[in-house]
Amino acid sequence: MNDLSGFGASQRHSVAMTLTSLGEYLILLVCLELPLGDIASLRQVCRTLCEATRAKILWIKFLEQHVRDEGKVLPPYIKRYDSLDTVTLEALARRISRLDRKWTVGDLAPVNVWHLRLPQSITWLRLVNGTWLFVAYSDNHASKISCWDLSLVFQGFIEPLADAFLPGQVKTGKLEIQDDGVVLALGLGIDCESLSVHVITLRQHRGHHVFSELSRIEGSSHVLMLCGSFIACALRKGAIEPHVINWKNHLVLDIPPPPGGSDIPGRRSVPHLMTIWSELLVVLRKDTLEFYNLPSTTNSSISFVKILETPTIWEAAICNTLSASPCRVAPLRIIAITSLGVELCVVERHTLDDGPTCPSFCVARTPQHPSCKDPWYRLCIGETGRRGLWITANDPPNPRFPPHFIYMTVPLESSDPEMSRISWSNDESDHPALWGIPVVDFDEALGLTVVGNCFGELAVYDHVGVRPEGCAGLATDFTARKNPILPLLPNMPISLALSAHPLTEPDPSLVLQWSQDDIPLAEPWSTNWIAEYPGYWNWDQWQGVPCDFAWLFEHAYGFPGAVIPQAFQDDDVYSWQHLLFRSGGRYFVFTLGSNPELRSWPLTPTISDFDVRDADPEAYTRRTALTECSLYAAMFSRETQGQGEIKRNRWIELADRARRVAGNSQIG
Repeated sequence: MNDLSGFGASQRHSVAMTLTSLGEYLILLVCLELPLGDIASLRQVCRTLCEATRAKILWIKFLEQHVRDEGKVLPPYIKRYDSLDTVTLEALARRISRLDRKWTVGDLAPVNVWHLRLPQSITWLRLVNGTWLFVAYSDNHASKISCWDLSLVFQGFIEPLADAFLPGQVKTGKLEIQDDGVVLALGLGIDCESLSVHVITLRQHRGHHVFSELSRIEGSSHVLMLCGSFIACALRKGAIEPHVINWKNHLVLDIPPPPGGSDIPGRRSVPHLMTIWSELLVVLRKDTLEFYNLPSTTNSSISFVKILETPTIWEAAICNTLSASPCRVAPLRIIAITSLGVELCVVERHTLDDGPTCPSFCVARTPQHPSCKDPWYRLCIGETGRRGLWITANDPPNPRFPPHFIYMTVPLESSDPEMSRISWSNDESDHPALWGIPVVDFDEALGLTVVGNCFGELAVYDHVGVRPEGCAGLATDFTARKNPILPLLPNMPISLALSAHPLTEPDPSLVLQWSQDDIPLAEPWSTNWIAEYPGYWNWDQWQGVPCDFAWLFEHAYGFPGAVIPQAFQDDDVYSWQHLLFRSGGRYFVFTLGSNPELRSWPLTPTISDFDVRDADPEAYTRRTALTECSLYAAMFSRETQGQGEIKRNRWIELADRARRVAGNSQIG
């Protein structure tokens, strides 16, 4: 049907007489065959058609028809569409219809953007149900968790709905909507004294939204999974020991080492992720999938089941999918950035019996270039598991061409051809820098993307532009609970005294905390750290600020935790320097030269001379961190030297915001 707005009065009257004679049911069937623009035109013809096109059943049927189309997605957090009012149903239908058209034509450039300038570095965020935005941000003085109601942000209100302070920097986190509301498991701290997991929720209390604490687990951190009452962590008392905790009763379940033990390369570092699938605990490492039986009773323990080999994985995410049959377990689908590009690993129940290798296939190949082997990073998969995004550093990384987003539909079957990709750039000067250690989340059904970075720059992108506030409140308000309020998180800062801010000069006194282990060291090892000669050249690169050596140790090699240097030595032949340090349960030696490398020894008294040649080599577990590091260095240097459109230092901008907030207690 052509657009009715172009018809003359007599023609519109004729159409009205013809359609109204069909009866309401047939009118609805006709409307289901029309584009949404024609439905809007049709309701202008007469009162009868106007009422018919505003019928709730029409928009419910439209959404049901939409979800049957392959490749289409609806918000998975809407349990009952008939519980929504007609206005919201129509707004949702129009929004997802326009988003589908944008996917079809390959144009996901945002229509609207909202900026939230925070006074600290953003370390974690989650977009929930298309409405709630949780953000953790901190500096070396304080750590904070805040929540925004995006329906208010879209209308210009940028104040957070609720915020609270935490006793440590949020390094990792998971979020899940459970029967009692939203649950956040936040992993805090880096050293043995500060490691903890804080399980918190957002509730309404005396007319306001507040954060309250459900549980606190001391000594554990680096959260990899939250599933019901189970939290999986990788750190315990500073050492890497993957384990599972029931946060409701504080029961700790140890994960037994697989065949070959855990003290081998690839297993000493933290896993990429953990999940529960088909009543099995799954641990994803750099090149293996480990499967374990979870106990059915509190008196049982976790037991090993199987190992499957995978491609070498740098980053990974779970693709949630529903089984086509209620009698069949949905396959485990893991999408990963590998050396080839983006690969999809699929595990069926029979896969555990078939062989040693996990079936996988490449869905997007990266352009190969000798100077940038891994240009893609920060992989993110939507809640439906049907669409994903990541950031590309271009090929090769070039500071004149900032990184940008790539979006892709995730195929369901291995027989599907390589999927086409859609890219767009947020390279405007007022947008968050994607080279600034970004954290990303998105709602693939509503067309919203959220980006934050280490400069406190936060933005919400709307890829559709059809009244996003009209789709607010699609899911049940999980904050309206009648349960008694548990202890509230403090609303005043908790002093942290973390490592130096990137703007501050490194403090030479920090070396006073080094070389404290009582270990026998002979020449050529030295502890004369900041002497003019032969002092350690890079003593100021081990503070954990973005992209220094301590940051690489955590993010590229997979060893989070406090780094305690012990000694160094020079290699006069190759002009190298070796740094000996302790972290967690091992000693490491980092060699900086033309080919930097990391080696390690077990933390035992049998080590006497720490001969570098005797140490085990440690490989990268996330090579994409090197891409982030090179981008950060190139783009930050370009901006501070004024090689772009303007000369700026985003760290100084962040410090200025922090000073303003300290003065008036408002977000700029």
